[in-house]
Amino acid sequence: MNDTKIILGKCEDVIPTLEDNSIDLVITSPPYNVDLGNNKFNKNPYDLYNDNKDYFEYINWLKDIFQKLYVKMKRGSRCVINVGDPHNGKILSHVDISHFMVRELKYLSMANIIWEKSQISNRLSWGSWCSASSPSFPKSFEYIMIFAKETLKLEEKGETDLLPEEFKKWAISMWKIAPDTKMKELKHPATFPVALPYRLIKMLSWKNATVLDPFNGAGTTGVACKKLGRKYIGIEISQDYIDISLKRINKADEQNIDIFDGEHKIKINKNEPENIFE
Repeated sequence: MNDTKIILGKCEDVIPTLEDNSIDLVITSPPYNVDLGNNKFNKNPYDLYNDNKDYFEYINWLKDIFQKLYVKMKRGSRCVINVGDPHNGKILSHVDISHFMVRELKYLSMANIIWEKSQISNRLSWGSWCSASSPSFPKSFEYIMIFAKETLKLEEKGETDLLPEEFKKWAISMWKIAPDTKMKELKHPATFPVALPYRLIKMLSWKNATVLDPFNGAGTTGVACKKLGRKYIGIEISQDYIDISLKRINKADEQNIDIFDGEHKIKINKNEPENIFE
């Protein structure tokens, strides 16, 4: 796969080895620091990563990664971060990430999308039942934060593959996308659905763009890139996850992928590259 490269290593070590000003789009979902494996709602841990850092260590770790990414991105390129706030929103990770991205690292804030998953895994986590004593508010959504480097407009000209029907629907900043249901099959505890990077890639980049995911995971961003003819670079610390990713990406053009957006079923397959809305 000439247009796909997945590099084994820690992203904070690998990013400095990439070519400066070479990345058109970053799409990633970093670990949420919710202690997967010991979390009562998710007993499946990451392969190698410890998902229970001290919170300020976690935020500083992310800041270091996105600071290193900045010089690797082209002027006008975009950086997309998908994150959910832990403990039913009591810890405002998306606020702290937005703060260091804009105030300290000088990214431009471009948009914030609410990903409505229409599912609450910890439905019984209501705190004080039928009482104002200490209620909890389980969340059915996550954040998709979009930042840009130096300018909000793409500097380079290119060709779009975005359809009018897609643009009209996806330009609204509330996306209803069902969560991924293949985590056990993929042996990864926290994957996002292909629909999410698929939309972002079409909305934010030209054909043949180079897309980077510094937290490759099971390679979902890479699958979307293969379907859409983008070049893909992933970074991953687990060889097992890399093997899973390469198998998925290699098969992306050989099978239909059904993507659900909450209202329509979108068929994407090898012989019909344009979306068919039912």
